[in-house]
Amino acid sequence: MNGDTAWVACTHGAHAETDDHPDGHSHESHLHAPSTFTPDYSRQTRLRDVGDTGQAKLAAARVLVIGAGGLGCPVISYLAGAGVGTLGIVDGDVLDASNLHRQVMYDARDIGQRKVDLAARRVAALNPAVTVQTFAEPLRADTIADVFAQFDLVVECTDDLGSRYLANDAAVLTGTPLILASVYQYEGQLQVVSALSGHACLRCLWPVPPSPALAGSCAETGVLGPVPGVLGTMQAMETLKLLLGLPGAGDPSLQLVNLLDGTRQRLPIDAATGCALHGGCMTVAQRALDAAKVDIDQRFDDLVDAVARGFVVVDVRDADEIDASPLPIASLCVPASEIVTYPLDPFHGDMLLVCNSGKRSHHAARRLRQRGVEAYSLVGGLNALRDSAVCA
Repeated sequence: MNGDTAWVACTHGAHAETDDHPDGHSHESHLHAPSTFTPDYSRQTRLRDVGDTGQAKLAAARVLVIGAGGLGCPVISYLAGAGVGTLGIVDGDVLDASNLHRQVMYDARDIGQRKVDLAARRVAALNPAVTVQTFAEPLRADTIADVFAQFDLVVECTDDLGSRYLANDAAVLTGTPLILASVYQYEGQLQVVSALSGHACLRCLWPVPPSPALAGSCAETGVLGPVPGVLGTMQAMETLKLLLGLPGAGDPSLQLVNLLDGTRQRLPIDAATGCALHGGCMTVAQRALDAAKVDIDQRFDDLVDAVARGFVVVDVRDADEIDASPLPIASLCVPASEIVTYPLDPFHGDMLLVCNSGKRSHHAARRLRQRGVEAYSLVGGLNALRDSAVCA
């Protein structure tokens, strides 16, 4: 076999048409999709494990994708291309110029528009046979289980730890398979939560969400575009494996991928540890979801209003952040990493925790509530207050 015949070319056998232009060069003509488009799945239905029966399974499937960013873009694109019948898309953000290097489903003309709308338009253009349901607000603890119950499978594609844990708990309680992925600079992790009795979940590995300050986000730690692209593509593949019943579907191992040296590891998860030691995944998930239903986020236009309402303001930023931008009111300064062990008993009144974005304060408030402290978090953090002041 020579080099010309060693590879199978995925073409229909027809050569691209060319036109001779006045400049003397030959250019491929631009072929336009017909006004009535019929999806062509022939390349995947030729696979023995797919066929027409598998394609019918995909057409009947309902998949929810949480996050239409770096991970979500390949997931949404590949599932739409594969012919998944219904895609739910959750995203409350608008597109920023800094997103484009990794969120290649969009372009510069889309900046400032809601990602959920852009993603829906992209799906309609790629495969109009796919039905899209959009959710322009993050899923809440009091409604997430109802939303999950409408879908066959969920793919979590955010860089928000709270969203991942909330999705895990809802998946366990509703019996909905969940595919999780996360990235950190040049590395990524992937885990399939089957939501089956006796199988491990996210909390079996990490019972309590780590501090947002430790985890970081793409905005804080940086990321090369292909990294979430690879992990998102892996999530799409795991989704199709589960929907089609392909070999290896639902592997419970934690997969670790390093894009610098090209290594990939599978770490087994012992379902007999973790949640099993605290009543099981269902019990742990129910307890966590009930706690999450307590609305600890408070919205204020000015911290003076918070003080007037009797809140004790606690600044959980680090000392260098406070020095660079001190609060305009008297406050208690306790870093988020120390808040749980700090003696708060001498202070009377509800606690309003503040940080720059609201993530650290929300996490810290949750931990304080486990101690019985009436703690709340300033939603959006100090950045939201500054934006409100600018708008005013």
